[in-house]
Amino acid sequence: MDFANLSNTDACLTTCKKSKCGDGFTQQGVEECDDANVVNTDVCLNTCKLAKCGDGVVQAGVEECDDANVVNTDACLSTCKAAKCGDGVVQAGVEQCDDGNVVNNDACSNVCKTPSCADAIKNGNESDIDCGGACAKCVVGKACGVGSDCSSSYCSANVCAVPPSCKAIKTALPAATSGVYTIDPDGGGPVVAFSAYCDMVTDGGGWTLAMKVDGTKGTFPYDAALWTNNTTYQPNFPDLDRNEAKLQTFDTVAFTDILIGFESPILVNGPLQLTTLKLTITRPSLLNLFQGAYVATALGRNAWKALIAGSSLQANCNREGFNANPVGGGNARARIGISSNQENDCNTPDSYLGIGTFGAPCGPAPERAAGNVAGCAPDNGDKNLPAFAVVYVR
Repeated sequence: MDFANLSNTDACLTTCKKSKCGDGFTQQGVEECDDANVVNTDVCLNTCKLAKCGDGVVQAGVEECDDANVVNTDACLSTCKAAKCGDGVVQAGVEQCDDGNVVNNDACSNVCKTPSCADAIKNGNESDIDCGGACAKCVVGKACGVGSDCSSSYCSANVCAVPPSCKAIKTALPAATSGVYTIDPDGGGPVVAFSAYCDMVTDGGGWTLAMKVDGTKGTFPYDAALWTNNTTYQPNFPDLDRNEAKLQTFDTVAFTDILIGFESPILVNGPLQLTTLKLTITRPSLLNLFQGAYVATALGRNAWKALIAGSSLQANCNREGFNANPVGGGNARARIGISSNQENDCNTPDSYLGIGTFGAPCGPAPERAAGNVAGCAPDNGDKNLPAFAVVYVR
């Protein structure tokens, strides 16, 4: 073959040889390149085509991979880069997610996994590593955003802590339900954390149960030492049930309100059916209150009588409040409640209604530590009505 010219880019070289791929000359209109070597990973393929992404051959120093397809979710991207976590493309069967950033606590971790409650990473809506948010509740000492993040139901300064009272729980977690919680009134002080029942419903909730008194028993009459010493009684019964108890709350929880509740007649089964009455008073503890003098209230006899259906009181005196002890000291008296007399004085009252009660000389026996005893011409006839009573503070 001889084209009688000196061009090396047509079908016949100047050596009168047929042009072919690999001869080192780029034949116009036929070849894109011709580098006269058998290296297939440089800029010119052995097919005399210019190397490019998607040709199925990895160009050295330029491409990381080349799988000759346009599928972007396999091991080689359509940009001829090897798929990896952080490239913004989810590799099928390998990655759960890929958000193309290095933030580890968002919806996709730095190992391209979606958040879970067992990945040892603080991610998703967790407040600490694998707890809080939608995960299990965080233990004391772990980070939190709201009370519901914590097993203690109390988040203080963004750390799960033992709450000082039921009121603190209710404030931190308004949706908290009634039940037994662990509280620690003095934080890291000498008082050891203890279990307490919290009423989260009555009058806005946040009430901490302090004591339970059974009017059919003689554990808590007015003069019992349990009213003025720091000894607990059956603290292993912190729940709202019909087991008498003087709980650690009595000695340690400060308050501005007291809530008393009466069940009368006393039922045998089922939850307590309480009629309640709130009294406003500020003290560092119930122990402090009952070690002190008489503190008057002004609720009126009808408010006290409403606690027990069918109750009865004499018409006069009506000495009500806390530590309501007659002047003489030997007649009707109440730690919380009201005492009345048929005479127009408070020296010899014969009827009472309340908790920590005792001393009704002309009332029908027996004495009641909680309930209503009335004799000597009371307004609704002689009565001896035991009650099961509870005392909360807030």
